Amino acid sequence: VDELTAFVKVMREKSVKVEVDVTNAIDLVGTGGDKSGTFNISTVSSFVVAGAGVPVIKHGNRSASSKCGSADVLEHLGASIELGKEGVEQVYSEVGMAFMFAPMFHPAMKYVMPTRRQLGFRTFFNILGPMANPAGVQKYVIGAFSEEVAGKMISILSNLDTEFAYTFNADDGLDEVSITGNSTVFELEDKKVSEPYRFDPTSLGFKTYEMEQLMGGDAEKNSSILKKILANKCTDAQKDIVLINATFAIKASGLVNSLQEAKEKAVESLESGNARKVFNNLIDATNDAMGVFKY
Repeated sequence: VDELTAFVKVMREKSVKVEVDVTNAIDLVGTGGDKSGTFNISTVSSFVVAGAGVPVIKHGNRSASSKCGSADVLEHLGASIELGKEGVEQVYSEVGMAFMFAPMFHPAMKYVMPTRRQLGFRTFFNILGPMANPAGVQKYVIGAFSEEVAGKMISILSNLDTEFAYTFNADDGLDEVSITGNSTVFELEDKKVSEPYRFDPTSLGFKTYEMEQLMGGDAEKNSSILKKILANKCTDAQKDIVLINATFAIKASGLVNSLQEAKEKAVESLESGNARKVFNNLIDATNDAMGVFKY
């Protein structure tokens, strides 16, 4: 863990710094590499979180091992993802949410990406990348591809300047909080890591579903699922997995006191159309910024 912590510190130091106010801001991200083929759950959840008034500054990449990473789906939906520092700062100040495309902010990593793709398996960059947010976010919600990795990540985060974090892994293997069954959750607050605990989605009033109901595909398929969810015209399973992950992220921000309260905010964000508004604003703002700051 000490070595990995040192690596994350180096990645953060060498990154291009994005200078924004990260009070209460969260990064909601998965390690990827869970081999599940689901749609981009944490990406959709991010819009719900931002629609609830929690700032989100997401840090992601094109897919390393699945068919479609967060960058792939945002690009397919018309966002300009290859923004540099000033572009991201402008988008974040306008929208309350921004996406940092990792290769733009970790120049040293660009030598690694082709190798990652060729390897196609879970490299330790899947583990380190999510914790090296260039905006210096201090609240993280990270899904991991195994319980062991979730435990390692919370230890690393506790060695860094993290105010609050959840890391989790679901029994079905998802790098999200799942709704097919229980998940194991690690929690970090004030440098203290709680004992891992079991989270049952029914305890928050969610139904349980089958894994098949969460499947995605390529960028086109996943984009269409994202739009349906934000328009509130999706299946219950799609809606609930997004809401449950948004719930944990809203709670992590510190702006609410309980998961129940966070869930109410998530539902309101989605059903009022706020989440969809943030999505539309983000697409417009990234394209405006691309025009202003030509990269």
